[in-house]
Amino acid sequence: MPLPVFPGLRRTDIAVSGWAAITVRVVWALLCDGVRLNARVLRDARDHVLYHLDPATPLCHAEDQADNLTRQFVAQARRVRRKDPWPQDAVMPLSPRWRRALENSLTPLTMAMFRQHYGDARPLPDLELTLQVDRIALEGARGGLREMVRRAACADGLPVEDWHNDRLDRLLRRLAAFAPGQCPALEEVLRGAHHSHVVTCPRCTRTLRLVRANLLTPADLEPPLGSTRPNHRATVLALHFHPDGRHHREALAKEARLPSSPVGDDLLLVDWADPEAATDLLLLATQVGRPKRDHLRGVVLEGPGRWTPHGLLGPLASEADHAVRSRSWGTVDALGELPGVLPSPPSARQMWVGVAALGLLALLTVRAARQSPAPDVDHPLEVEFSPGRGGIWSEFDVEEGAYVTLVREADGVLDVVLASHDPADKAGWAVGDGSYRVHTMGSGVLLVSSAQPLPPLGPVMVVAGLANDPLAEVEARIRRAAPRADLRARRRP
Repeated sequence: MPLPVFPGLRRTDIAVSGWAAITVRVVWALLCDGVRLNARVLRDARDHVLYHLDPATPLCHAEDQADNLTRQFVAQARRVRRKDPWPQDAVMPLSPRWRRALENSLTPLTMAMFRQHYGDARPLPDLELTLQVDRIALEGARGGLREMVRRAACADGLPVEDWHNDRLDRLLRRLAAFAPGQCPALEEVLRGAHHSHVVTCPRCTRTLRLVRANLLTPADLEPPLGSTRPNHRATVLALHFHPDGRHHREALAKEARLPSSPVGDDLLLVDWADPEAATDLLLLATQVGRPKRDHLRGVVLEGPGRWTPHGLLGPLASEADHAVRSRSWGTVDALGELPGVLPSPPSARQMWVGVAALGLLALLTVRAARQSPAPDVDHPLEVEFSPGRGGIWSEFDVEEGAYVTLVREADGVLDVVLASHDPADKAGWAVGDGSYRVHTMGSGVLLVSSAQPLPPLGPVMVVAGLANDPLAEVEARIRRAAPRADLRARRRP
C-alpha cells in the first residue's frame, strides 16, 4: 500500500504518518541554510526535530515546526547562538484561513511572488528577469501580499497592525510552505500523477523536486521498520560563563574529555554521564581560578536527547540555556557552591635569609679549607607532594635553567604531562614567588629536573607500561639514561 504524504483518519504517531513530509521539510531547510547534505546530517537533523514533536501534532503544524527546529539544529552544529528578534512567532500556529484568504485574492503576479519569492526564496532581481516584470510592480505585489496577510490575521484577533515588514515576510514564508489539506498517495505523486494538485501544494511540489534532483530517494521517504521516533535520553550539565571568565571555556571543554558542545560565546553543554569526572574538573578549575567561582554557574537537566558530532540533539539544549540563567553565580546543581581559589603557599624565604647567609659563609669557609666533591645532580629539586582532589599537588622549587619533565600514572597507565624542550616550558606553573605548583589527576607522579632535555620518552613509556610497577620502571630507566638528573616520585595513599 503506498505511503500517504498526509495521514488520513488514522491516529498514529506523527513520526510514522508524517515521516515523508517531515523529511522533505528538514532537507529543504538544510539546503536553504547552505548545508551540504549527507545521510548523517539528515538523520541527526530529523532526530532533533522528532525529539521535539508531540506524537499527536497535526502534520501541517509538524512541518512548520520542523522548519524552525532544523534551523535551530544548524545553528547549534555551527556552534553559534541563533539570533531571532521574534522568538514567540515560531510557536504561533498558522491558520488555514490565512492561506485560503491569500489564495482567493491572488492575481497571477502576486501568485508568482507568493510561490517563488516566499516559497522558493528567490530574490526580486531574479524574478525581474524570469517574470519580465519591473521592480516597481514586484514591490507592489509584495506590499499587497503583506496587506492581505495583515488583514487576515487581524480578523482572527492577532494584533499585527504594527508588525515590521520583515516580520510579516517571515509569516508569509511560513504560509507559502503551509499545506493544511490532504494530499494524494506519495507513490502516485512521484509517478507524475495529480499534476493540478502538485502545482498548488508546497508539500508535494517540494517532494517531487527533491526526488527528481536526486537529493532524496523514494526509500528515504519510507519510515524505517521498527521504531521511527528516537528514544535516547541524556543528562547534560550546562555551564554559563561570566563575560570575565569566557576565555576559560575552551580550555575547560578540552580538559573535560567528555562530549561537549559550546553554544554562542558564553554557554558550554557537557555530558553528565560521568558525574564524578565532571565534578572533579569543576572543583579543580575554580580552585586554580580558571575560571573563578564567581564567573561560573551551572544547571543539570535530564530528558530526551542524544550526543552527536553536531552537538546535543533534542530540547535539552534550549531548556538548559534558559534554566541556567536563573541560577546564582558560583553555584552548580548537584554541587552547591563552588570552592574559591586556593591561597598561594606561604614562602619561607624571608625567614631564612639570615640562615642562608650564615650557611653561605660556612660553605665558603669549608671550600677554602678543602676541595668539595662535585654535586650528584645538576639542578636539585625541592619538592613537596600533597594528595588531593583525586590526584597529587606538586609544589617545587628549581633553578631557572632546569629542564623539567613530569610523568603521571593513572589506573596503571603512564602519561607524559610535560617534557621540556626549553627551560621556560615550566613557566605556566609558576605561582609568582619563584616556585612552581601543578596538580595531576591519578595515583602517582614523577618529577624530573635535568640540565638538558631528556631523550624521547615514547619507547621508555611503552616498555615501562608492561612492568608490574610502571612508574618505578620509568624512574629507573630515566636514572640510567640521565644519571645527573634529579628525580622525585610520589604515590597517592
